[in-house]
Amino acid sequence: MPDTASSGKESEFVTSHKKPKTRTQSVLCIPFAFCYKLTSNLVHFLTPRPLSVSPLIHNILIYTTLTMLALLILVVVIAPIVISCSPPAKKAHQLPDNETFLRQNGTKWHIQYVDNIGFTGTIGKHNLGGDKCRSSFLGGRHIWNCGDMMCPPDVNACGFAMGPAFYGTKSVSIIDAAAHDNVGAYEFALPWHGDSKPVAPQTSYGMDTSNVAAINDTTGVAYVWEITRGAPDGSIVNHGAGIVAVTLGETQPIATRLGPLLAGPDSVQLGLLAILRSRGYIYNYNTQGSFGNIIVGRVKANDAVFDASKYEYLVFASDIKAAPVWKRGIPAAKDVSRYGMRTAESGGRFACGQYGSVIWSSYFQKYMLMCTLYYSYSFFYLAGKPWGPWSTGYKILSSESGWGGYGISAHPGWSTQPNELYFSQGPNGPLNVFRLTFEY
Repeated sequence: MPDTASSGKESEFVTSHKKPKTRTQSVLCIPFAFCYKLTSNLVHFLTPRPLSVSPLIHNILIYTTLTMLALLILVVVIAPIVISCSPPAKKAHQLPDNETFLRQNGTKWHIQYVDNIGFTGTIGKHNLGGDKCRSSFLGGRHIWNCGDMMCPPDVNACGFAMGPAFYGTKSVSIIDAAAHDNVGAYEFALPWHGDSKPVAPQTSYGMDTSNVAAINDTTGVAYVWEITRGAPDGSIVNHGAGIVAVTLGETQPIATRLGPLLAGPDSVQLGLLAILRSRGYIYNYNTQGSFGNIIVGRVKANDAVFDASKYEYLVFASDIKAAPVWKRGIPAAKDVSRYGMRTAESGGRFACGQYGSVIWSSYFQKYMLMCTLYYSYSFFYLAGKPWGPWSTGYKILSSESGWGGYGISAHPGWSTQPNELYFSQGPNGPLNVFRLTFEY
């Protein structure tokens, strides 16, 4: 005889673990049942009386009609609501011609001196300075890398570094250098163990380094141009272009060479004006050849950056409206006149050289290239694509105003508004920080 008590308990247990209908489910069932009944009646009404329709066909017709009604509601009612509620596209602010722009200084755009770049720690107290400092952003950290840094006038005060790198702080004008008392401890890109050693009269290496571009959240890359130097007559020996992997150390960024140089002394330099990650590529910009010639190369933003055969360079176009032509391989320096980006300037070349920055401007919804005419003027150019074609140059500083510069570097990581941009320039002394704002 079955155990009725046991059977009852089992039944009670199973029932108690059935998922009850939620209030939402109950509410949703009401309109569905109404729609089903309405559609069923509609199907009966539309079905010719002499025809007999099986229950299966009847249900198929009902669900087909329901689907068509749902799509109709989606198109007529829901889609317009979604479109109207979507965030508006970002406005691309437009600039006038460069002469009008210059006259609008103080009304439609403003430039303000903010401060000189300073360093925390002991070496900051000794007025550490140098050739230039660039900023980048990797894995949530601001990175600064600089050139030929020492504490004047005595190199023994805090040592010397050909290219140290530091972390930034919340302030655009303060760099964190508290971990070490000697700037040499912050050295960034170093020679690879297989590189050629200095040969007399050269005594040491020199390493000119680009800014950093991110490959992923934890690793970036930077380009270098390696030389040996130290000869009494000031001569140097070029070794070539290389690349370093950049990671985040405890007190400072770490640069690691993973192999030999990408190209030898007869090649073009890579990325010394600036580098930029955009649309799955790493773009490297460099001033090379005749005055105003800025070349651009690119490579996929992955392990391809370490393979010289994967690079391609933009061929200079005689017509600013011509489609871009990219040629595979890192060019030789002697062939550099075949390459370069176009501007709307007379002759198509830039009015500047040396070091600079290329960034994305959310205010203009365009790429911005900043550069200087050595000690005379500071400019920026705009373009819809990382390779141009670029606008004419917009002058923002000049030696006549007392701010002739060199080694300009944009610092968008500290901007709090789209129309605001911080930048700095040197050289060989205090690095001046400015704030540029637009009201177009």
